[in-house]
Amino acid sequence: MSSRKDSTISASLLRDLYARMLFTRVVDEYAGQLYRQGMIGYVASCRGHEAAQVGSAMCIEVGTDFTLPYYRDLGVVLTIGMSAYEVFRTYLQACARQMHGGDDVSHVGSRYPGAMLHWGYHKHNIITGPAPVAVQILHAAGIAFACKLRKANAVTVAYCGDGATAEPDFLEGITFAAEHQLPAIFICEQDCSRIDSTDWAPQANSGPTSCLQNLPLPAGLKHITLGGSNIATVYTTMQAAIQDARAGHGPILLEICLTRPSTGTSADDSSSSETNETDPLTCGQHLLENVGAWDEAWAAQLHDRTVHEVEQAMQDALRDCAHW
Repeated sequence: MSSRKDSTISASLLRDLYARMLFTRVVDEYAGQLYRQGMIGYVASCRGHEAAQVGSAMCIEVGTDFTLPYYRDLGVVLTIGMSAYEVFRTYLQACARQMHGGDDVSHVGSRYPGAMLHWGYHKHNIITGPAPVAVQILHAAGIAFACKLRKANAVTVAYCGDGATAEPDFLEGITFAAEHQLPAIFICEQDCSRIDSTDWAPQANSGPTSCLQNLPLPAGLKHITLGGSNIATVYTTMQAAIQDARAGHGPILLEICLTRPSTGTSADDSSSSETNETDPLTCGQHLLENVGAWDEAWAAQLHDRTVHEVEQAMQDALRDCAHW
């Protein structure tokens, strides 16, 4: 099933979405700087994922719905309400625990890709993720089942990367959700950067080609494939999906195809300027230009304000963690 046709969203909402993507990008870049300075361990960059993460997380009802992010989902936790200061403290605390535990932090990421990024923010119903990939899909199915039994008006949203779809836990989780028609949304952030562009580029009236064609998806699970660069498409598709799930129409799998530059880690200096059309910020600028809402002065002020805010948050986190 392809994504639904975009509905019109306001210029003010587009600006808000763009600002949140920029905020995510800057926090990600500063985390990369901390890594390169040897102050924190492995950082799995979310560069290229900003539209998928921010656009979907904006539709989650904070405090009611449950969110299970995976280790790259910086944009999800920031959008739901985690501050940049809390993000930097999370990185620094994780690094301190590894060091005090006697581990060589420089090698942690090579053994366990998400070892440093077990996102959790319980006051906003963000469930701390496990180290093994795809286990959160099973957890999400269980939470959604409990919500259905309690007749709670909550949707459970679980995120994963493309590597999770090869794990048995992924298929078990979505199958259980489909069999019981649970109020759950599973979001797979599919990295298409190493796939021939003709295989996944949006086709006329159909959207991108699914990378899950060989996976035996269960009956009763709606499957929607969409591009991950256009935040308007992600937002409107997720908004419709979460309304369907909340109305009791069963689970939905959103396969969001995106392009992750380089190796996808902040160990690389990926902060260099990128203007390719798959970059979510470039696409966001085009969306604003199309509705007459892009202004160079506004964009410059937004960038400067965002950088200042993130820089201050990082310095505050470093100061408060200096005694560890």
